[in-house]
Amino acid sequence: MDYIKAANINDFKNNRIISVTILGRKVGIIKGPDAGFYAIEVGCKHQGADITRGHISGNVATCPRHGWKFDLVTGECLNQNASRLKKYDLKIEGDVILISSKPLPEEEEDDPLLHFFD
Repeated sequence: MDYIKAANINDFKNNRIISVTILGRKVGIIKGPDAGFYAIEVGCKHQGADITRGHISGNVATCPRHGWKFDLVTGECLNQNASRLKKYDLKIEGDVILISSKPLPEEEEDDPLLHFFD
């Protein structure tokens, strides 16, 4: 699997979520409560808006365009009949956060905290 440098751990001193673009896809890197990290698609399934630019309450992000709500851990759309947000593999080398260039296959998405403590 190919990985792309996406962020630095120091970017999270004052941020819980950082949105990056990986090969044209909006991906959020999220710092969990135990200082672990995970990565999930953050382009709304409706029109592609970055849902991290909308209201975030706990693990729920509301798209700033039309109010679609997504669970940032499971990827589930909470108020529309839409497919889940895709998850990405993430690894840390030193202080650098690397994200897989492609989303994880669906069978590896079942555990939302698969790489949470990497």
